[in-house]
Amino acid sequence: MNYNEILRDIFVYQPEAPLMFNSPVFWLFGIIVLSVYAAIYRNKLSRTVFLLAFSLFFYYKTSGIFVLLLAGTLTAVYFITRWMSSCQGKGRRWLLALNVVLVLGILGYFKYANFIGENVFALMGEQYHRLDIMLPVGISFYSFQLLSYAIDVYRKELENERSFLNYAFYITFFPQLVAGPIVRAKNFLPQLRKAVVVRRTEVEKGFFLIMIGLVKKCIFADYLAQYNDLVFGNPGAYSGPETLFAVYGYAIQIYCDFSGYTDMAIGMGKMMGFDLGINFNKPYQSTSLTDFWRRWHISLSSWLRDYLYIPLGGNRKGKIRTHINLLITMLLGGLWHGANWKFIFWGGMHGLGLVIDKLWRKITKGQLSENRIAKVLGWFITLHFVIALWVFFRADSFHTAIQILQQIFTPSSWPLILTFLQTRMLFVVLLIAAIAIHAIPSSRFSDIENAYIRTPFIVKAVAFVLLVQVIIQIQGTDVQPFIYFQF
Repeated sequence: MNYNEILRDIFVYQPEAPLMFNSPVFWLFGIIVLSVYAAIYRNKLSRTVFLLAFSLFFYYKTSGIFVLLLAGTLTAVYFITRWMSSCQGKGRRWLLALNVVLVLGILGYFKYANFIGENVFALMGEQYHRLDIMLPVGISFYSFQLLSYAIDVYRKELENERSFLNYAFYITFFPQLVAGPIVRAKNFLPQLRKAVVVRRTEVEKGFFLIMIGLVKKCIFADYLAQYNDLVFGNPGAYSGPETLFAVYGYAIQIYCDFSGYTDMAIGMGKMMGFDLGINFNKPYQSTSLTDFWRRWHISLSSWLRDYLYIPLGGNRKGKIRTHINLLITMLLGGLWHGANWKFIFWGGMHGLGLVIDKLWRKITKGQLSENRIAKVLGWFITLHFVIALWVFFRADSFHTAIQILQQIFTPSSWPLILTFLQTRMLFVVLLIAAIAIHAIPSSRFSDIENAYIRTPFIVKAVAFVLLVQVIIQIQGTDVQPFIYFQF
């Protein structure tokens, strides 16, 4: 390979190899970016222009020509919102509506055009020819950030951002651009208006989070995925225990994959002096479904609460309306994840579960919330309700999901469990290890983080080198994309 080919591979978008956090090329760029940033971050204009330029380049390397769609959409929303901020009454509402129609219209075309077409044509008994539409990476995430910015300005909870550079930087900041967390403008923009202070402790905390994210993604998620994909791809070929382990494995895989990404995103933000918030808080420790949605994908669940559930009326218009609002919110939350009836079903079942949880709390008046046995029972039911629904989230179809759940309860295959444990020992060890790590209380994580910070530099360096070696040994030949890139 000559130099021209190397430069092309590094700087030109490769559809078969998009730039991702877990790729060596990204970390090559990362070292360069952090080095330059360390030299210029005290100058507001320099750091904003530099990181904005790299963020747009990063998105180009993940989505190619769709960087123009991102730039065009954020520019349109900026000027419409700026116009809206100077208006009152109906004009203000109409301009907000224009923003919403623009953002949701673009999202709807790329994500839902074929889904709508297929279902409309099916109702008419006609054959539908799918449009050749590629989904831009991260469009669901940055669309929600654009909407929250416009809505917050409309509600006068946020002043219109006068600096286009600051606004564009907020929307495109590369760590959270393609898979979250969904950062609110009112939390992030104020950070750009003041001097950024990069403390050594925060840099080390950020690097620690990046290492945690790499462990979750490259060791746990990617290795577990190898077996999970086999079972979900051909469930009829596997026994009950083999299928059950794949179901538990996918629950750990999707958590480690998604939270691993956000750990790395938040860690990179910390290293540059920015706070991106928190997106996961031990969700599989939840003792109720309400508790689960306070811990899982926190930036999305809070977005749905503030911009959908509460505007629908929240819990202010009676019990029945509250339950309907919950169902609508979760149905649309499911649809946000993908243009498929299985995602709508997944969201609807979570909505139904939240309604039942509210009714149960009303009946018991919260008296069981401190009972230890009730807590354990609530945790067990919540965990397995969530895991069972992950099957529909992952399976290619409803038929496959039902087949997988039925396969688990095939009694004649359970004597084979010892054979499975022997042949898939590393899978089982990693699964148990991931569960054990997840069971560590959040309060203990700070102790572990502080212990890491106090260790000498040579120990940190050796730990990082060992981590890289383990990743190289466990990973396959291809860099595995993050699950939430498809949303």
